[in-house]
Amino acid sequence: MRRSRQRPRSNKSRPGYPNNTLHKDFGNASPGSHEHDGIDLNTNLGEGFGHYRMEGEANLLPYVTSANVACGAHAGDPVLMETALNEAHRFGLSIGAHIGYPDLAGFGRRELHLPSNELRASILYQLGALSGLAKACGLEVTQVRPHGFLYRQMFHDLRVATIVTKAIVEFDPWLILIGPACSILYTAGERAGLKVAGEAWVDRMYDPNGHLLPHNHTKAKIKNQQDILAQAQSLISTGEVTASDGSVVKVDFQTIHLHSGLPNAIATAQAIRNMVPLVSRLRSEPYSVGPQEDKQLAYGG
Repeated sequence: MRRSRQRPRSNKSRPGYPNNTLHKDFGNASPGSHEHDGIDLNTNLGEGFGHYRMEGEANLLPYVTSANVACGAHAGDPVLMETALNEAHRFGLSIGAHIGYPDLAGFGRRELHLPSNELRASILYQLGALSGLAKACGLEVTQVRPHGFLYRQMFHDLRVATIVTKAIVEFDPWLILIGPACSILYTAGERAGLKVAGEAWVDRMYDPNGHLLPHNHTKAKIKNQQDILAQAQSLISTGEVTASDGSVVKVDFQTIHLHSGLPNAIATAQAIRNMVPLVSRLRSEPYSVGPQEDKQLAYGG
Protein backbone atom coordinates (compact mmCIF):
# COMPACT_ATOMS: atom_id res chain seq x y z
CA MET A 1 0.00 0.00 0.00
CA ARG A 2 1.32 3.39 -0.90
CA ARG A 3 1.76 5.80 1.99
CA SER A 4 2.39 9.06 0.18
CA ARG A 5 2.68 10.41 -3.33
CA GLN A 6 6.06 11.73 -4.32
CA ARG A 7 5.85 14.99 -6.28
CA PRO A 8 8.17 15.07 -9.30
CA ARG A 9 10.71 17.82 -9.19
CA SER A 10 9.85 21.12 -10.89
CA ASN A 11 11.12 21.74 -14.42
CA LYS A 12 10.71 25.49 -14.41
CA SER A 13 14.37 26.27 -13.82
CA ARG A 14 15.63 23.97 -16.55
CA PRO A 15 16.83 25.73 -19.70
CA GLY A 16 14.57 25.13 -22.69
CA TYR A 17 11.58 24.06 -20.59
CA PRO A 18 8.31 25.21 -22.17
CA ASN A 19 7.12 28.01 -19.88
CA ASN A 20 4.04 29.08 -21.81
CA THR A 21 1.86 26.47 -20.09
CA LEU A 22 0.76 26.20 -16.50
CA HIS A 23 1.14 22.99 -14.57
CA LYS A 24 -0.75 21.14 -11.90
CA ASP A 25 -1.49 17.56 -10.86
CA PHE A 26 -4.48 15.78 -12.39
CA GLY A 27 -6.66 13.76 -10.09
CA ASN A 28 -10.20 15.12 -10.00
CA ALA A 29 -11.62 13.73 -13.23
CA SER A 30 -13.65 10.56 -13.12
CA PRO A 31 -12.86 7.72 -15.55
CA GLY A 32 -14.22 8.50 -18.99
CA SER A 33 -14.63 12.20 -18.29
CA HIS A 34 -13.03 14.92 -20.38
CA GLU A 35 -13.97 17.51 -17.75
CA HIS A 36 -10.47 17.63 -16.29
CA ASP A 37 -8.45 20.66 -15.40
CA GLY A 38 -5.33 19.69 -17.29
CA ILE A 39 -3.86 17.32 -19.88
CA ASP A 40 -0.99 14.91 -19.34
CA LEU A 41 1.47 14.28 -22.18
CA ASN A 42 3.12 10.86 -22.06
CA THR A 43 5.83 9.03 -23.97
CA ASN A 44 7.60 5.65 -23.82
CA LEU A 45 11.17 5.14 -22.69
CA GLY A 46 13.70 2.30 -22.58
CA GLU A 47 12.21 0.32 -25.46
CA GLY A 48 15.40 -1.44 -26.42
CA PHE A 49 17.25 -4.52 -25.27
CA GLY A 50 20.95 -5.15 -24.78
CA HIS A 51 22.82 -3.26 -27.50
CA TYR A 52 19.59 -2.32 -29.30
CA ARG A 53 18.14 1.11 -28.64
CA MET A 54 15.02 2.99 -29.74
CA GLU A 55 16.43 6.10 -31.39
CA GLY A 56 15.17 9.52 -30.36
CA GLU A 57 13.24 8.50 -27.24
CA ALA A 58 14.92 10.97 -24.92
CA ASN A 59 14.44 13.86 -27.36
CA LEU A 60 10.79 14.19 -26.35
CA LEU A 61 11.36 14.32 -22.59
CA PRO A 62 11.42 18.15 -22.39
CA TYR A 63 7.89 18.28 -23.82
CA VAL A 64 6.02 15.60 -21.82
CA THR A 65 4.90 15.23 -18.23
CA SER A 66 5.17 11.45 -17.86
CA ALA A 67 7.33 8.63 -19.23
CA ASN A 68 6.47 4.94 -19.37
CA VAL A 69 9.46 2.63 -18.91
CA ALA A 70 9.50 -0.76 -20.69
CA CYS A 71 9.60 -3.49 -18.04
CA GLY A 72 11.47 -6.28 -19.81
CA ALA A 73 8.62 -8.19 -21.49
CA HIS A 74 8.14 -6.58 -24.92
CA ALA A 75 11.37 -4.55 -24.48
CA GLY A 76 13.75 -3.33 -21.82
CA ASP A 77 16.39 -4.88 -19.60
CA PRO A 78 17.62 -4.02 -16.07
CA VAL A 79 20.31 -1.58 -17.23
CA LEU A 80 18.03 0.19 -19.71
CA MET A 81 15.26 0.35 -17.12
CA GLU A 82 17.49 2.00 -14.52
CA THR A 83 18.86 4.43 -17.11
CA ALA A 84 15.33 5.34 -18.21
CA LEU A 85 14.23 5.89 -14.61
CA ASN A 86 17.08 8.31 -14.03
CA GLU A 87 16.35 10.16 -17.30
CA ALA A 88 12.69 10.54 -16.38
CA HIS A 89 13.65 11.83 -12.93
CA ARG A 90 16.12 14.29 -14.40
CA PHE A 91 13.28 15.87 -16.37
CA GLY A 92 10.89 15.81 -13.42
CA LEU A 93 8.45 13.39 -15.05
CA SER A 94 5.91 11.05 -13.52
CA ILE A 95 7.07 7.47 -14.03
CA GLY A 96 4.95 4.76 -15.60
CA ALA A 97 5.41 1.01 -16.04
CA HIS A 98 5.12 0.08 -19.72
CA ILE A 99 3.83 -3.49 -19.60
CA GLY A 100 3.29 -5.91 -22.45
CA TYR A 101 3.19 -9.55 -23.44
CA PRO A 102 6.47 -11.47 -23.01
CA ASP A 103 7.42 -11.13 -26.66
CA LEU A 104 10.83 -9.58 -27.21
CA ALA A 105 11.10 -11.04 -30.72
CA GLY A 106 7.79 -9.51 -31.79
CA PHE A 107 8.11 -6.29 -29.75
CA GLY A 108 4.87 -7.21 -27.99
CA ARG A 109 2.82 -6.64 -31.13
CA ARG A 110 2.07 -10.24 -32.05
CA GLU A 111 -1.23 -11.79 -31.05
CA LEU A 112 -0.63 -13.78 -27.88
CA HIS A 113 -3.42 -15.25 -25.79
CA LEU A 114 -2.22 -16.25 -22.33
CA PRO A 115 -4.32 -18.02 -19.71
CA SER A 116 -5.58 -15.60 -17.07
CA ASN A 117 -3.16 -16.77 -14.38
CA GLU A 118 -0.15 -16.38 -16.72
CA LEU A 119 -1.15 -12.89 -17.82
CA ARG A 120 -1.73 -11.85 -14.21
CA ALA A 121 1.64 -13.25 -13.12
CA SER A 122 3.43 -11.55 -16.02
CA ILE A 123 1.91 -8.17 -15.13
CA LEU A 124 2.85 -8.54 -11.46
CA TYR A 125 6.38 -9.61 -12.47
CA GLN A 126 6.86 -6.55 -14.67
CA LEU A 127 5.47 -4.14 -12.07
CA GLY A 128 7.68 -5.67 -9.42
CA ALA A 129 10.81 -5.39 -11.55
CA LEU A 130 10.37 -1.70 -12.34
CA SER A 131 9.19 -0.80 -8.84
CA GLY A 132 12.22 -2.52 -7.32
CA LEU A 133 14.62 -0.54 -9.50
CA ALA A 134 12.66 2.66 -8.88
CA LYS A 135 12.84 2.14 -5.13
CA ALA A 136 16.61 1.67 -5.32
CA CYS A 137 16.80 5.00 -7.18
CA GLY A 138 14.62 6.72 -4.58
CA LEU A 139 11.75 7.02 -7.10
CA GLU A 140 8.16 5.85 -7.32
CA VAL A 141 6.05 4.37 -10.10
CA THR A 142 2.75 6.23 -10.39
CA GLN A 143 1.06 4.82 -13.50
CA VAL A 144 0.88 1.82 -15.84
CA ARG A 145 0.49 1.76 -19.63
CA PRO A 146 -0.05 -1.42 -21.70
CA HIS A 147 1.81 -1.91 -24.96
CA GLY A 148 1.13 -3.39 -28.38
CA PHE A 149 -1.37 -6.24 -28.62
CA LEU A 150 -2.21 -5.97 -24.92
CA TYR A 151 -3.13 -2.31 -25.47
CA ARG A 152 -5.28 -3.17 -28.51
CA GLN A 153 -7.18 -5.81 -26.54
CA MET A 154 -8.33 -3.11 -24.11
CA PHE A 155 -10.68 -1.74 -26.77
CA HIS A 156 -12.87 -4.84 -27.01
CA ASP A 157 -11.90 -7.59 -24.54
CA LEU A 158 -13.45 -7.06 -21.10
CA ARG A 159 -11.88 -10.27 -19.76
CA VAL A 160 -8.35 -9.09 -20.53
CA ALA A 161 -9.09 -5.56 -19.32
CA THR A 162 -10.40 -7.05 -16.07
CA ILE A 163 -7.30 -9.21 -15.58
CA VAL A 164 -5.03 -6.21 -16.17
CA THR A 165 -6.92 -3.84 -13.87
CA LYS A 166 -7.28 -6.37 -11.05
CA ALA A 167 -3.61 -7.35 -11.27
CA ILE A 168 -2.59 -3.70 -11.01
CA VAL A 169 -4.86 -3.18 -7.99
CA GLU A 170 -3.45 -6.34 -6.43
CA PHE A 171 0.03 -4.86 -6.77
CA ASP A 172 -0.81 -1.28 -5.78
CA PRO A 173 -4.31 0.29 -5.80
CA TRP A 174 -2.80 3.79 -5.96
CA LEU A 175 -1.54 3.31 -9.50
CA ILE A 176 -3.37 4.87 -12.41
CA LEU A 177 -3.85 3.01 -15.68
CA ILE A 178 -3.23 4.75 -19.01
CA GLY A 179 -5.08 3.10 -21.84
CA PRO A 180 -7.48 3.54 -24.76
CA ALA A 181 -10.24 6.07 -24.12
CA CYS A 182 -13.02 3.49 -24.41
CA SER A 183 -15.93 2.19 -22.38
CA ILE A 184 -14.44 -1.31 -21.91
CA LEU A 185 -11.40 -0.01 -20.07
CA TYR A 186 -13.33 2.56 -18.05
CA THR A 187 -15.77 -0.16 -16.96
CA ALA A 188 -13.01 -2.59 -15.97
CA GLY A 189 -11.16 0.12 -14.07
CA GLU A 190 -14.23 1.31 -12.19
CA ARG A 191 -15.25 -2.20 -11.18
CA ALA A 192 -11.72 -3.09 -10.05
CA GLY A 193 -11.39 0.15 -8.07
CA LEU A 194 -8.60 1.52 -10.30
CA LYS A 195 -8.35 5.03 -11.68
CA VAL A 196 -8.07 5.10 -15.47
CA ALA A 197 -6.70 7.89 -17.67
CA GLY A 198 -8.03 7.64 -21.20
CA GLU A 199 -5.38 8.21 -23.85
CA ALA A 200 -5.70 10.08 -27.15
CA TRP A 201 -3.44 9.75 -30.19
CA VAL A 202 -2.49 12.58 -32.50
CA ASP A 203 -1.07 10.47 -35.34
CA ARG A 204 -3.59 7.64 -35.50
CA MET A 205 -6.94 7.63 -37.29
CA TYR A 206 -10.11 6.77 -35.37
CA ASP A 207 -13.14 4.84 -36.61
CA PRO A 208 -16.72 6.15 -36.18
CA ASN A 209 -16.96 4.36 -32.80
CA GLY A 210 -13.99 6.24 -31.39
CA HIS A 211 -11.60 3.27 -31.66
CA LEU A 212 -8.20 3.40 -33.32
CA LEU A 213 -8.05 1.84 -36.76
CA PRO A 214 -5.92 -1.35 -36.74
CA HIS A 215 -2.27 -0.98 -37.77
CA ASN A 216 -2.85 -2.86 -41.02
CA HIS A 217 -5.59 -0.46 -42.15
CA THR A 218 -4.53 1.80 -45.03
CA LYS A 219 -5.66 4.90 -43.13
CA ALA A 220 -4.36 3.84 -39.70
CA LYS A 221 -1.41 6.23 -39.60
CA ILE A 222 -1.55 9.99 -40.06
CA LYS A 223 1.75 10.79 -41.74
CA ASN A 224 1.52 14.50 -42.54
CA GLN A 225 2.77 16.79 -39.78
CA GLN A 226 0.13 19.44 -40.42
CA ASP A 227 -2.64 16.83 -40.21
CA ILE A 228 -1.19 15.57 -36.94
CA LEU A 229 -1.10 19.08 -35.50
CA ALA A 230 -4.65 19.68 -36.70
CA GLN A 231 -5.87 16.54 -34.91
CA ALA A 232 -3.96 17.55 -31.78
CA GLN A 233 -5.55 21.00 -31.83
CA SER A 234 -9.02 19.50 -32.25
CA LEU A 235 -8.48 17.09 -29.37
CA ILE A 236 -7.14 19.77 -27.05
CA SER A 237 -9.71 22.44 -27.87
CA THR A 238 -12.88 20.35 -28.34
CA GLY A 239 -12.10 16.76 -27.32
CA GLU A 240 -13.12 15.62 -30.80
CA VAL A 241 -11.52 14.06 -33.88
CA THR A 242 -12.63 13.52 -37.45
CA ALA A 243 -13.08 9.79 -37.97
CA SER A 244 -12.10 7.77 -41.04
CA ASP A 245 -15.60 8.15 -42.53
CA GLY A 246 -15.62 11.93 -42.05
CA SER A 247 -17.85 11.90 -38.99
CA VAL A 248 -16.88 13.76 -35.81
CA VAL A 249 -16.44 11.63 -32.69
CA LYS A 250 -15.81 12.52 -29.06
CA VAL A 251 -12.70 11.19 -27.31
CA ASP A 252 -12.88 11.30 -23.51
CA PHE A 253 -9.22 11.50 -22.55
CA GLN A 254 -6.88 12.80 -19.88
CA THR A 255 -3.53 12.11 -21.54
CA ILE A 256 -2.04 12.38 -25.04
CA HIS A 257 0.58 9.94 -26.30
CA LEU A 258 3.66 11.27 -28.11
CA HIS A 259 6.48 9.15 -29.51
CA SER A 260 9.79 9.44 -31.32
CA GLY A 261 8.31 8.12 -34.59
CA LEU A 262 6.27 11.28 -35.17
CA PRO A 263 7.25 13.28 -38.28
CA ASN A 264 9.75 15.95 -37.20
CA ALA A 265 9.24 14.52 -33.73
CA ILE A 266 10.88 17.28 -31.66
CA ALA A 267 9.17 20.16 -33.45
CA THR A 268 5.84 18.32 -33.44
CA ALA A 269 6.06 17.53 -29.73
CA GLN A 270 7.01 21.12 -28.94
CA ALA A 271 4.11 22.47 -31.00
CA ILE A 272 1.63 20.17 -29.26
CA ARG A 273 3.01 21.09 -25.86
CA ASN A 274 2.49 24.74 -26.73
CA MET A 275 -1.17 24.05 -27.61
CA VAL A 276 -2.02 22.76 -24.15
CA PRO A 277 -3.38 25.57 -21.95
CA LEU A 278 -2.74 23.58 -18.75
CA VAL A 279 -0.49 20.52 -18.52
CA SER A 280 -0.97 18.02 -15.72
CA ARG A 281 0.67 15.05 -14.10
CA LEU A 282 -1.38 11.96 -13.37
CA ARG A 283 -2.05 11.09 -9.76
CA SER A 284 -4.53 8.74 -8.20
CA GLU A 285 -6.00 7.23 -5.10
CA PRO A 286 -7.86 3.94 -4.70
CA TYR A 287 -11.60 3.76 -4.28
CA SER A 288 -13.69 0.89 -3.01
CA VAL A 289 -15.85 -1.59 -4.89
CA GLY A 290 -18.87 -3.34 -3.39
CA PRO A 291 -18.54 -7.05 -2.50
CA GLN A 292 -21.14 -8.10 -5.06
CA GLU A 293 -19.26 -6.43 -7.91
CA ASP A 294 -16.00 -7.84 -6.62
CA LYS A 295 -17.37 -11.39 -6.88
CA GLN A 296 -18.34 -10.75 -10.48
CA LEU A 297 -14.77 -9.78 -11.34
CA ALA A 298 -13.00 -12.99 -10.30
CA TYR A 299 -10.23 -14.08 -12.67
CA GLY A 300 -11.50 -16.43 -15.32
CA GLY A 301 -9.87 -19.59 -16.53
